[in-house]
Amino acid sequence: MVVKRRLRANAHDQLGPPAIPVAANARCPLCGRPLLEDASTDLHHPIPKSQGGREVVPMHRICHQKIHSVFTESELAATYHDWPTLRAHPVIATFIRWVARKPPGFYDRNRTTNARRGR
Repeated sequence: MVVKRRLRANAHDQLGPPAIPVAANARCPLCGRPLLEDASTDLHHPIPKSQGGREVVPMHRICHQKIHSVFTESELAATYHDWPTLRAHPVIATFIRWVARKPPGFYDRNRTTNARRGR
């Protein structure tokens, strides 16, 4: 018999993924906005797991998606695995200026993905 994951985990009273624990007054390392303990927070590997990375950093889901929509995993591992270099990239800098005016729980899908760009 197949049991759905949400039933196996006794999460029938939860909607969506479980919240990621966030330290008090934690801020997103990319945009600097406060992090919330809800579905708007993701865990990011600065060096992707496929490239041997183990460190995990909590950040906004929209910021995490933007990073992965702009860079391939090999680009992240080779060049863009530290925050100052990532923030200095023109596309990410434009994104940070745009998202800085949004509330901490804001999420909108990124329109340009690696798949659509032919990567």
